[in-house]
Amino acid sequence: MANDWDALATQWESDDVNIEFVDRAYELLDKTVNIEGKHILDFGCGTGLMTEFLAMKAKSIVALDGSELMIEELDKKDLSNVEPVVDFLTRGLVAQHPAFRKQFDIVVASSVCGYLDNLSEAVEIIYSLLDKGGYFIHWDWINDDEYRSEGVSTIQMQDELIQAGFSRVKMSHTYRLKTAKGGKSVMMGVAVK
Repeated sequence: MANDWDALATQWESDDVNIEFVDRAYELLDKTVNIEGKHILDFGCGTGLMTEFLAMKAKSIVALDGSELMIEELDKKDLSNVEPVVDFLTRGLVAQHPAFRKQFDIVVASSVCGYLDNLSEAVEIIYSLLDKGGYFIHWDWINDDEYRSEGVSTIQMQDELIQAGFSRVKMSHTYRLKTAKGGKSVMMGVAVK
């Protein structure tokens, strides 16, 4: 899976859809929660489009992605309050890597959940990484059509968040983007531990 993303790394930020996805997601994040001085995990950070926005206000960011070449693109941004980690989110990583010793105030995931092999496990790990009252905020392509291969359904995502133990879960259809495959809608999920 990482090799698929590696192949996209150098051109990722030249795709207007990727830029608009994150620009609009950050606008919504900024209206939803105060990130000033927070310790944040950017899960599936890719080349760091969202990480750059977060770095302007956050105290510290762990930027996690399984693609080495995506992280290399992030490294070029030279963000002083960002610790890049090339790996996949697993219980082993969380137990052993020093970047995960401190609980997070916020975990964000921009266009990530719909591509995970084991969504349930990832959401459970994210829950365990958050401080009480911490936020998991994600944006994903909506897949409420059984014939589409990308994205995740709003019902599935809501169920996963509730099952993991989040106390408040709010799912919303937020915006629609024009892509090479036609118009696609994006959901935003906000879950509080």
